[in-house]
Amino acid sequence: MTAKHSLMVVHAHPDDEVFSTGGILAKYGEAGYRVVVVYCTRGEVGEIHDPELDADDAAHRLGEIRETEVERALHILGVTDFRFLGYRDSGMADTEHNRDPDAFMNAPLEEATTRLLSVMRETRPQVVITYDESGGYGHPDHVMCNRVTVEAFKRAQGEPWAPQKLYYSARAREAFKHEVEVLKENGLTIPWLSDDFDFDDYGTPASQLTAHIDISRYMGRKQKALAEHRTQIPGEFYYLTIPQELLAQAAGTEYFLRIMPPSGPEEYEVDLFDEIPDLDESPAETASPRR
Repeated sequence: MTAKHSLMVVHAHPDDEVFSTGGILAKYGEAGYRVVVVYCTRGEVGEIHDPELDADDAAHRLGEIRETEVERALHILGVTDFRFLGYRDSGMADTEHNRDPDAFMNAPLEEATTRLLSVMRETRPQVVITYDESGGYGHPDHVMCNRVTVEAFKRAQGEPWAPQKLYYSARAREAFKHEVEVLKENGLTIPWLSDDFDFDDYGTPASQLTAHIDISRYMGRKQKALAEHRTQIPGEFYYLTIPQELLAQAAGTEYFLRIMPPSGPEEYEVDLFDEIPDLDESPAETASPRR
């Protein structure tokens, strides 16, 4: 049966898909939409928190381990189609890994764009999501992910199947303050939040964000999916310890800013596929091999 709609989410590393887009992946996957997750790297220089792994041994095959974690996490979210562009994790800014010629941040823009555009041609997404220009928090792979995705989206506009919307994932300022207050009322805190944290300097005002997607019913899946990223997420990570019902109350919305076509002032969407017609045909039958 042909999917009704098609969504592509482009991320830098395994586990990124859960934090900002885990809810919509579950939501649209459950609705029978074609959902594709693209990873620019396999996160080869990430951390190793899994107590069942020998850190020295695991470091040499971390990309392979994290690919397995991806498969398990996405299964929980109801997503079966995921791809890797084949670049190496660049590591955090100003680290030795930045100098690796295979690092994603050093990839020629034309080459990386061509790889992503190839996946777009095959899967024909109507809606594409990635990070903003800062990569959310400045990680060089996230920044490069934005550049490549935006360029591929623009180039795809000349295709008959051209994607119709491009969104950036976003943090809503008021929503984060609400999350902190709800947790505090229930005796819980976010460990990295300092006493002098400036909420007015965090994220973006909700009124400036185009799409407010209710994903509260998927918070249990989102927690379980994150827990599958055992190398990166310690078992005691605070997010995993919050009761599901409380987490849904505190953080049951994912936010996005529509970039193309540009969103108007205080525009408000509750569905990323608003005003997008149903798909007319299925994607190409031949799948490209994972790099």
